[in-house]
Amino acid sequence: MPKHSAKEISPKREAEAELVEQVVSDWCKMHQVDLMSHSAVMEGLRVLYMIREFDLTDRDELLKELLASDEIGTHSPADE
Repeated sequence: MPKHSAKEISPKREAEAELVEQVVSDWCKMHQVDLMSHSAVMEGLRVLYMIREFDLTDRDELLKELLASDEIGTHSPADE
């Protein structure tokens, strides 16, 4: 399998990665969770899913959705 250099990452994917990192960092601070923990990684996957599936790109809205899903179990913007 060929290795990909950092130069090959599209600007869209780079922006997604930065947004995921910001939202997960905020979530971790609120829940006092280590940014390198399994929980943080799982939240990152949830954020990435919301970005791609529901076209959410607002940092505050993504964090709001994460927090709402924490409160009720499983929740997605499509439920609204």
